[in-house]
Amino acid sequence: MKDPDRRNLWQVLRGEGTPSLRGLLTRVVVGVGLVLGVLTALVILGVFAATGSYRDDQQAAVQRATVSELILADLLNAETGVSGYTLTGGTTYLVPYVRAEATYPRNIRRLRALVQGSPVLTAAVGSYDRAAREWFDEARVLVALRREGSIDEAVARIGDGTAKARLDGLRAEQAHLRALVEAERHHALERADERRLLTVLAIIGGVLLTVLVLVFATRLLWRRVGAPLGSLAQGVRRVGAGDLDESVPLPEYGAREVVQLVDAFNVMQHRVVDQRTAAEASARRSEAARAERRLWQTVEQGLLPAALPAVPGLRLAARYQPSSPGLALGGDFYDARGLPEGRLVVGVGDVVGHGAEAAARAARMRFGWGALVEVDPDPRRVLAIMNTHIAEAHERDQGIYASMCHCTISPDGTAEFALAGHPRPLLVDGTAAGLVEVEARGPILGLLGEVEWPVTTVTIPPDGILVLYTDGLVEARRGDEIFGWERAAAALAATRGASLEERIAYLTEAAQRYDEGNLRDDVAVLAVQVVGPWGRRRPGSGKALGTASSR
Repeated sequence: MKDPDRRNLWQVLRGEGTPSLRGLLTRVVVGVGLVLGVLTALVILGVFAATGSYRDDQQAAVQRATVSELILADLLNAETGVSGYTLTGGTTYLVPYVRAEATYPRNIRRLRALVQGSPVLTAAVGSYDRAAREWFDEARVLVALRREGSIDEAVARIGDGTAKARLDGLRAEQAHLRALVEAERHHALERADERRLLTVLAIIGGVLLTVLVLVFATRLLWRRVGAPLGSLAQGVRRVGAGDLDESVPLPEYGAREVVQLVDAFNVMQHRVVDQRTAAEASARRSEAARAERRLWQTVEQGLLPAALPAVPGLRLAARYQPSSPGLALGGDFYDARGLPEGRLVVGVGDVVGHGAEAAARAARMRFGWGALVEVDPDPRRVLAIMNTHIAEAHERDQGIYASMCHCTISPDGTAEFALAGHPRPLLVDGTAAGLVEVEARGPILGLLGEVEWPVTTVTIPPDGILVLYTDGLVEARRGDEIFGWERAAAALAATRGASLEERIAYLTEAAQRYDEGNLRDDVAVLAVQVVGPWGRRRPGSGKALGTASSR
């Protein structure tokens, strides 16, 4: 749910409205981020400025020294060549001179460009240029005298040292320029050191500012979050210790979420006080319900066998589904017993009513049925005795009765059954399933006195299945329409290829889904499948009606 007091980022930064934890954290993050951003920018600028200036100054110093040395070297070579030409007249001596005269203008312009911006170095380069030009003037005079044939005058001019004096002056100017360049380089180093110092001071200042911001943010968070949460923690400990009388005071400067949390805790504490008595009463009722549940579970153990018997040639599966998800107890029951001659006897019954009384009567019927089939499993005699003992004579007018299907099955698939007001079994044969046709059904147990129950004989084909069930399966409802035997048969036919247990489970779950997940009555299903060699069909066998094809 959207917080109605939530503000946008600009409102949060300006601190408008009631302070919230989100706003506090946002301002802290933004403040620390700005400080760190400024600090980072200062560091980057300082480093770039220091390193860039230092690099440029050093490169300029090296270039200035290199060009001045190059000019001096060219003039020294030219002076040697001019002297050699004056004394010997060999023109090859003039090559260094000619080269120096040609390259000097370009080199001096380059040197002037390198010292541009420095008045001291510019003046030194000017003096250096004048000394060089004076030497060039003297060299031209010597070369001209030699070419004119005035050899003695040229040699005498060399001897008086005029050219050498001018060259020495050029060397002195070059040495002075080199000293100035070195001094400028040292000065650049000092400036770089100053920039580094300023960068370090900026970093220290940024760190201190960050620490101050964090200290302020920590104090703010403690005042608006930490202290109120501490009070709330004390309140939680008091409640944990059983003290529910004292509420947690609402913080005066707390963040909005913290204030809401404290207020919600106080409301919860008051509700806990109000509900404590109700919880104790509920616990007493739950204990009583558990005791009753244990009692009913004890009764329920009499409704269902612990395990189904193993009979050669036959496979059994059963399923019991109570109508109430929270109470697996009703009047439906089933049982199966193996007989000494290799036959199987099964029974499925449904005692009217629900609850412990109906379950107790169903358990009594099941145990009585088990004792009877051990002596004589004939369906007529078993149902006749069950009808006599389901209720005492004085209870017949109280509506105590039950339906039941009693059936004996041979391994060859021959089954004999009698119905006491019970639904007809389903017979599954390959891809088809339907109700077993019977000529008549006997009355419900406990309704009449002495009466007979007709017996129907049916042959279960190889891999066929005989399904016995209580009426809760087919009477599952969706509105006014019941699940019915047709849907039950279709569910069995649709699961061909699955195991017997899976088919029975699918059948009961289909009925439960049809009844929108909550059955209105208990359901008991017991299925017998012929898996051994199939014997010869006996005369008078019943047949399946109303078959439903697999879809």
